[in-house]
Amino acid sequence: MIRVNLLPVKELKAAISRRRELTIGGIVLGVVALLFLGLYLEQYFRLSKLTKELADLRGEIQALDTKVKQVGDLQNKVKEFTSKHRIISDLNKKRAGPVGVMESLSFATPPRLWLTEFKETGGRLTLTGIAADNQTVAEFLRALATHAYFKDVELVETSQGGQDSGPFKKFSIKSAISYLPAPPSGAKGDFKAPAKEEKKS
Repeated sequence: MIRVNLLPVKELKAAISRRRELTIGGIVLGVVALLFLGLYLEQYFRLSKLTKELADLRGEIQALDTKVKQVGDLQNKVKEFTSKHRIISDLNKKRAGPVGVMESLSFATPPRLWLTEFKETGGRLTLTGIAADNQTVAEFLRALATHAYFKDVELVETSQGGQDSGPFKKFSIKSAISYLPAPPSGAKGDFKAPAKEEKKS
């Protein structure tokens, strides 16, 4: 009788199944590893890009901070220059103020009016004098009020002159006086007095 030694079919199938599972498991693990590697590389490159952008932004911020500081220094210099210019301008106006007051007073004085006293105390001016008549005094008041150096011009009193002044009228005028008058509205440059009007005889 002939004996044949055959491998069990079940054990053979089980071995083939284990090999297949191991192969599939290895493939799955390889795919998962590749996916993790891809995600890691993507995150790494994104992080590198963001780090570079952050460094660039920090550099721009530093450059802007430098420019802002320079602008602040320039603004401080402009303010300092403006302040000095204003002080110099005020000093020039104060120096020229008395000359302007006397010039304006000269232009405002009618032909038949004479000033006998000019008194200024604490920004208040008192003018006394004599004039041919009340109309000449009123003309002087109107002309004086048109000049920027004189404000709140008012007639204090008028009276008949004595024997020394003859038939002329004595008058007294008070006004606020400013040696730094504001420029007339719409005017440019220095103040120009109007032409002196001559009274028709």
